[in-house]
Amino acid sequence: MDLRKQVAAFFATLAEGARPFPLPIPKLIVGVSGGPDSLALLHVLKEVLGAERLVIAHLNHGLRPSAAAEAQFVAETAVSHHIPHHIATIDVAALAKAQKLSLEEAGRQARYRFFARVAEQEGATAVAVGHNADDQAETVLMHLLRGSGLAGMRGMESVAPMPQTAGVWLLRPFLVIPRAAIEQYCQDNQLHPLQDASNRDPAFFRNRLRHQLLPLLADYNPQIKARLQNMAAVVAADEALLTKLQQEAFTAILLEQHVDWLAFDREKWTALPISLQRRTLRQAVWALRPAWRDVTFRPIEQAHTAILKGQSGIHISLPGDLILTVEYGRILIASAHHNIPTNLPQLTGSEPILLPIPGRVILENGWGLETAVHDTPNLAIIQANTDPWQASIPATSAPLHLRSRQPGERFQPLGMDGQSVRLKEVMINRKIPAPLRPHWPIIANADHLIWLVGHQLDERACVTNPHAPIVHLRCRLIPKNDKD
Repeated sequence: MDLRKQVAAFFATLAEGARPFPLPIPKLIVGVSGGPDSLALLHVLKEVLGAERLVIAHLNHGLRPSAAAEAQFVAETAVSHHIPHHIATIDVAALAKAQKLSLEEAGRQARYRFFARVAEQEGATAVAVGHNADDQAETVLMHLLRGSGLAGMRGMESVAPMPQTAGVWLLRPFLVIPRAAIEQYCQDNQLHPLQDASNRDPAFFRNRLRHQLLPLLADYNPQIKARLQNMAAVVAADEALLTKLQQEAFTAILLEQHVDWLAFDREKWTALPISLQRRTLRQAVWALRPAWRDVTFRPIEQAHTAILKGQSGIHISLPGDLILTVEYGRILIASAHHNIPTNLPQLTGSEPILLPIPGRVILENGWGLETAVHDTPNLAIIQANTDPWQASIPATSAPLHLRSRQPGERFQPLGMDGQSVRLKEVMINRKIPAPLRPHWPIIANADHLIWLVGHQLDERACVTNPHAPIVHLRCRLIPKNDKD
């Protein structure tokens, strides 16, 4: 395999790729670790593009005793080729601990930030790294084991935007070239790369996959790496189309987007095909947490199921310390530590409000609590009600007050045979977000709770007499032109 021809063809076809790429490339940053892949890449790029267009970048992760010697090797290599170089050191172990990342992920993020910084300093628009076809097979298998969607199954892209960096592209010219061909190139051209002992350390997931799982799979199919690479290529084409549809859907359902939170139109999201429902949720995580790589199936599916159940007020944990809250008309995704303006009902005052019957009370955040009297109730309709924002109670329950919870308050939820439980526990079980619980609206009379609005009716307020009048309660968002 002629690596020079392969790389020359790679650059010749850049303009024809799925992503618009600025040509020509006046300056290219080359990530060089000193290993076979990066050393061969540097050698080939020097011949294909010329040394005057290259800048070497090396980040010392501070993880091994040999790290300083490796940085020195890269510096000497740069000098011998008359290529400018940037070398920096970072404590990846400390970074991983601080950000709760694996060493592998912390190192990856640190490298890309460093490469982007060098590109900015040098006025470059692209960074080349030495990922090869074997790396691609390992990446696809790794994503499969972790439960990734199609975005993970496509593996790495040969041309992609640099993570979290506008205007800089990440290039992988060796992505279709096997590791064995690269090692042979090093031998044929008298290159003497460093051998990283940590590449065999079973403490790292990728190393176990490379040295244990893939050889085992090769016993079943000797072409397993090629099959994984082919699958990645097929999936990448499908993923490109789906990504386009996903972006259109994301734009259509997005109500608001800020640094720490965004909101979807719940009705529009529900109308999407199931594939786009899941994908827009995943995109929301990436929109708020660009550095987060693997958004796996389980949290997305939990969120997806919660939204479709239609229970307003429920909240689900998402990757990146995010919380998804199902609201009335909205799906809110936000940082767990950020105060977000909610469109769920909230009481702002501390004093109970006497409910007019019939009548309406307008809450300050746009909600209203409406009451109506029916002299001849229809028990079948009442019992078949599935709208959590409506309830019917005996008229003898009045007078009624609208208020927030009280310390130690207890509740007898309908369907629990009169069992008394703490209201706080009901709120937790009903997934009412903690910041909203202190001001969540409750209907009560002088004797007991009546209705945890939007969630649960008290057993003692159940309608059983078809001949006695009832009070119908309804909580809803009031249109702006209907608040008089």
